[in-house]
Amino acid sequence: MFTIDERYRGLPASRDQVLALHLSLNTPHVAIPGKQAGPAQAFVVGLRGGQSAGVFVYLYLVEAGDCAVYVSGRRIQSADELREDEDDALAFVESLGFMMDNANWRSAAPAQQDEWLKTLPVFFREPTLVPAVKARAEEKRNVATTLGRFLAAF
Repeated sequence: MFTIDERYRGLPASRDQVLALHLSLNTPHVAIPGKQAGPAQAFVVGLRGGQSAGVFVYLYLVEAGDCAVYVSGRRIQSADELREDEDDALAFVESLGFMMDNANWRSAAPAQQDEWLKTLPVFFREPTLVPAVKARAEEKRNVATTLGRFLAAF
C-alpha cells in the first residue's frame, strides 16, 4: 500500500540508480489532500539506493507546479519484490484514472535516459525547478513588469 510522504519533493537520481520508469499518457484531474486539485501527470519510478531499492509514485500537479510523492515503505531486496511493488504502484495510479506506459528504462539509449533525467519533473529536487514551471513564473513576472511600466507612464 502506498502512502503520501511529505518529506519528498522530488526524486533526483543518476542514470544508474533508476531501475524502472513508467509515465502517464494522460493528465486526469486529481484531488490530493492538502494540495490544489487539478490535472496531474503520474510517474512510477524504481530507484536503487545503497543495498536495497524502492518504488515511488510521483504525481506532478501541472497547473500548481506542485507534487505528491507516495512510497510503499518496503525495502526491496530482489527483482521479484521490485516487480510486485511496480505492479502495486501501477494499480494505485490506474485507480486514480491514469493510463500508464512503460518507458523501458533499461533498454533505452543513454542519451534518452539523460534527456528524461533533465526534463521529467520527477527527477528534479523541487517541482518549482522544472523548466516549464520556471518559464511560466518568468512569463508572469514579465507581464507584471510590463503592466507596471505601462501604468507608470501615465
